Amino acid sequence: MGARSAIADRVAETPLVDTHEHIIEESRRLAPPTVGDSRYPCDDWAYLLMHYSSNDLIAAGMPPSDVSRFLGTELGPAEKWDFVEPYYRRVKYTGYLQAVRLSVQQLYGIDDLRQDTVQDVTDRMRTAVVPGYYYGVLRDTANIHSCQVNSLEHVFCETSYPDLLMQDLSFVGLSTGLDLNLAKRTGIEPATLADWHRVIDWFFETYGPRAIAVKNQSAYGRRLNYERVSDADAVPLFARHARGDALSPAEMKAVQDNLFHYCVSQATEYRLPVKLHTGYYAGANGMPLERVRQNAGDLCPVLQAHPRATFVLMHIGYPYQDEYIALAKHYTNAHVDMCWAWIINPAASVRFVKEFLSAAPASKLLTFGGDYMTVETCVGHAAIARRGIAQALAELVEEGWLSLTDALEAAQRIMGGNAFELFDMEATVAAWKA
Repeated sequence: MGARSAIADRVAETPLVDTHEHIIEESRRLAPPTVGDSRYPCDDWAYLLMHYSSNDLIAAGMPPSDVSRFLGTELGPAEKWDFVEPYYRRVKYTGYLQAVRLSVQQLYGIDDLRQDTVQDVTDRMRTAVVPGYYYGVLRDTANIHSCQVNSLEHVFCETSYPDLLMQDLSFVGLSTGLDLNLAKRTGIEPATLADWHRVIDWFFETYGPRAIAVKNQSAYGRRLNYERVSDADAVPLFARHARGDALSPAEMKAVQDNLFHYCVSQATEYRLPVKLHTGYYAGANGMPLERVRQNAGDLCPVLQAHPRATFVLMHIGYPYQDEYIALAKHYTNAHVDMCWAWIINPAASVRFVKEFLSAAPASKLLTFGGDYMTVETCVGHAAIARRGIAQALAELVEEGWLSLTDALEAAQRIMGGNAFELFDMEATVAAWKA
């Protein structure tokens, strides 16, 4: 057996640990969709294009209002195809659409989306959604051991499947977003900074033992230049904000900075890795690339400020991925997660695996997270990731940088072994049973 075949076989048989999803609960999928629901607007084949693929449709010229109609319930499956087909032809080669097409092939045995197949895809989708559907899609078809889910609806989701859908504790609303309404769940009236610190403490005490990590995607709204702001400096600013007074951007940043560092300190005490969004933006026509470029440099003081914390830098910082290899190589507490990256740019992701393994500790690379709300498309994304991992490792062997033995060991490590070392999955599942 040649090196490529041996590596491909090892990659195919190795379960992936999926370190980042936004998957909605299966109970939502068992019920009819809700018109206008941004996470489950329809239950026909168009749903497969809802998350991310619709962004490429807009980039290819489809009006956002037409995308909304395409994802609604007004049109039937065949009508939707006629509606979207010109744009589909423009985007069908991108990673986003390749993941959809591979999912259709592996789940339904249909080679592609066309006028003569979309009704069949819809029928098979609807028939398949029964209790236990998620286990079948993720474990049986995609060979995914477990997923780590960052709910976009809850600070912490009380999932029905804690062994399959392990949950992040989102701290955006506790820090950068500063959603004072969250205090209602705690019984604490947040008039002072100390009160809000107690609110944060409550969320960590309540959900920390069952959380797999904490997550913050504030890079969508601001730079990651979180400075150390003392409680003394933040106290009067928070009090004004709590009274409803307007703060200047600099003053609000100071409050956010204080709360961000407080949350990271709490995560460290609970031994929860800190996941941070870096790099590319979801959506279309809104990404400030200059701010994306600053992410890696902004993170250096944060990494230095919390040497005991474990940071997971997500999405490889694309398109500035070289900087994240440098961070992982230099900082003990910096790890890099390839979640989402495989479908943003599959070719760049292959290069990233090769360059990362040639420069930084192999123990610091996590290679898969679907980053989807739609469970079906995790299948195609996982297939792309496996193909890319196998290609990267085979090329490293063929180019003389790794032995075949090294490559086979690396596959086990980067596809799941590192995640088992970094996240305490056994204790997290046990906490749900306690």
